[in-house]
Amino acid sequence: MSFRSMNLLWLLALVPFALLFLLSRERLRTRIARRFASERLRGVGNPARPLRPWLLGAALALAVLALAGPYAGTKLVPIVAREANRVLVIDVSNSMAAEDVGTSRLSAAKAIAMRLANAHQGRVALIVFEGTPEVASPLTTDTDAVAALIDSVVPGEVGTPGSDVGSAIFAAVRLIAGEGAQNADVVVISDGEDQGARVDEAKRRARTSGIEISTIVVGTPDGSTIPTGRGPLRDEGGEIVTTFARTDVLGDIARSTGGTMLENPFGARALDPLLTTEGAVATHQTHARVPVDRYQWPLAFAVVLLFAGSLLHRGAE
Repeated sequence: MSFRSMNLLWLLALVPFALLFLLSRERLRTRIARRFASERLRGVGNPARPLRPWLLGAALALAVLALAGPYAGTKLVPIVAREANRVLVIDVSNSMAAEDVGTSRLSAAKAIAMRLANAHQGRVALIVFEGTPEVASPLTTDTDAVAALIDSVVPGEVGTPGSDVGSAIFAAVRLIAGEGAQNADVVVISDGEDQGARVDEAKRRARTSGIEISTIVVGTPDGSTIPTGRGPLRDEGGEIVTTFARTDVLGDIARSTGGTMLENPFGARALDPLLTTEGAVATHQTHARVPVDRYQWPLAFAVVLLFAGSLLHRGAE
């Protein structure tokens, strides 16, 4: 026999004092009752009446034992684990500051990413990228923390100019492999501009690893300038830079890895193809050996003793 809260057993030290109090009260009651001629009719003649303090003291001790949580033996309990892992990859290059979707592309991307994170039924990770990727959060079930990180990202955060989608995908694949995650996919949110040269290699690595990559294009093909604190962004020659959203690279990534490409999915149900469904969550069952609680027995005996003490008090209220 063991106890879940051994410290509570110290309360047993108070039981003798409670018993002394009950015995003294019983003796005082008896002395006062004998002053009345009719006391015999009110229960003082009950030969079992002196047992009442002992019954109440024993009930108190048993209640303390029940409170301490006794347990003995173990039983096997089935545990169903649900596993679904998703890596969100967000483009934070300067072109994502363009405001051709009613707001900046990055603001729209952040809103999409937070919706995907909050709706996911498993672990979520976050990677941001420009010319190089950066893991902002490993896989975690704390979606509130991931959402807070998503909300905090700004254009140019990584500090390496450019936009290398292939390197970002490599980072996502490495993160999944490093954590041994099963049933994992990647969602890349970008305007589609890519100055890297590793997309084909990254697609092959994802296919080899069995990782599905879905893509979300944010921006319009009509092009837009990139606002800065000093007006539109200009190149080294002083010409205003115009950025265009592209679907060719991201569309090819999604098709070749079995994913889905969405373009400006701002409607109420536009993200439904990427929201986790019940069937998409892998489950596996294990068993855990847990102790069997035995607090019911001392608690039941305590109730019986209290009831017996109440019967002995009948007629002597």
